[in-house]
Formats: sequence, C-alpha cells, structure tokens
Amino acid sequence: MKLTDYTFTEVDIPSSPARVVSLVPSTTESLFALGAGELLVGRTRYCVSPADRVKAIDKVGGTKDPDLARILALKPDLVLANKEENRREDILHLREHGLAVYVDYSTTVEESLSLIGTLGRICGRQEQADELVRKGVRAVAASRLRAEDQQQANALRLNPRPNARPRVVAFIWKDPWMAVGRETYAGDLIETLGGTHLLKDDPDRYVKVSPEDVAGLKPDILLFPDEPWSFKPTDLEFWRQAFPQMPAVAENRLRICDGQDFVWIGTRTVDALGRLSALCSW
Repeated sequence: MKLTDYTFTEVDIPSSPARVVSLVPSTTESLFALGAGELLVGRTRYCVSPADRVKAIDKVGGTKDPDLARILALKPDLVLANKEENRREDILHLREHGLAVYVDYSTTVEESLSLIGTLGRICGRQEQADELVRKGVRAVAASRLRAEDQQQANALRLNPRPNARPRVVAFIWKDPWMAVGRETYAGDLIETLGGTHLLKDDPDRYVKVSPEDVAGLKPDILLFPDEPWSFKPTDLEFWRQAFPQMPAVAENRLRICDGQDFVWIGTRTVDALGRLSALCSW
C-alpha cells in the first residue's frame, strides 16, 4: 500500500511487513499493544516498554544517533520514525539506501489515536487498532465531560474562580528551565484534561523560560513530568522557596507526573487519559 507520511512523502509499504525497525519508543510500545511486537527486528536503546519483551530485540542506537549501518544490515521491510524524535538526515539516508521509512508527527490527542489506526493498518492489526481507538475516544469524551463538570462546579461556588479551567505550565527541562509550548501533544493533553495551557501561543514548541516569567503568568498548576528530565521532589522546593505567592505554590499544586503518560503517543494515550485524569483539575 501507499501512505503519505508527515514529511509529505508517499511511502510504499509492504502489504504484510515481516521485519520492522522502530526508531520511536512509543511506537515500539504501540506495536506490542497491537499484538505486532513479533514483527520488530530492531529498536532504539530508549525503547524500553514493554520491559519484559523488548530485551530480545536488537538495539540500533538511539533516536538521535541511530546505527544506520546496523539498520541496513537488518534488511527491514519498514522503518517507523517520528519527525520530532528522529533526525531528517538519518531518515533521508535510510530512504536513499532503499528502505521504506514512514514518519509520524502527532501533536494532539486525536492525532495520537489516529496513529493507532495507521499502525494497525500497516501491520495487519486493524481489528485490534479499532478496539483501542474506540476505547481512546471514550476516554477523551470522559475527560471533556470532567472538564465541563469542573467549569459548572466553579460557576456554583460562593466565590467563583476567575478562570474556571486551571492555568497550567508544564516543564520538560531544567538548567535552563524549559516548558511545553505550541503545537505539542503534551500541550493538547493539558487542554483535553481540563486545563488551560498557558504557553500554547508561544512561537516555540519548547520554550526556554525564566522562573520570573513563569511566576508572572500566575499559573494555578505547575507540572513536572519525570521524562525527559527526571524531576524530583527537590526540584519543587525551589519554586516553593522562590515564589510562595504564586497560585500554584500557595495552593500546593506542584505536581510530578509520569513522563511517559504525559508525552508518549500511540496506544499509551488510551489508558494514560484515565491515569492523568486529575492532573489538570483543581
């Protein structure tokens, strides 16, 4: 079959690929969730889920530094990549050597669910994909309903909050501090869970921010995913000491969360929506 990917490239994909290399940790996890893990012959060192099953698959380097010679030697029918996770020059190199490379770029919750369907179609697991997508759609609907309930409950408060949806800043890095910006899956997840993503209109997808700038936004919630930076409780103490009047600090809404649930796309989205249901609520 022919599919146009997110690099606007029409990719010739075998009707029944038997040898697949995944250069994306969340895609590797998704293939196993779809019952197609046995197709994998290569994965990155960051492809760690499911932990008990990926160990048997050859490592082909990292997402940003793949062993291209090793990938070519594996003679895969298909390589699965991501426009953000993987480098353009590596994708082009593999294509120039005759490999079919399909590149995804999901920046919303709905696009993440759509990717499940695409992977199911590619790997001959459409029935399994359809079931997961339906479950994901129900999870999105439940999240939006909780967000509406939150707004209605605020309207009935004796002293309603001026912003019914909590205003959220989500960090992804420290030294320097960086936060999620525009057109990101994590940003759309915040909105889906009922928060207001404060940096959604920033020119950058990942924003270098000063603590003073963050305090000036008066966020109600600060999120600290444990991936890609492994935030610890000690990192929260800085904000408590420096900005005690910030709403998120004053009302004790500094929250560490599972980084994989927060940023991994694909099948992870389906159950992550439930696990993170309270993340962006008052």
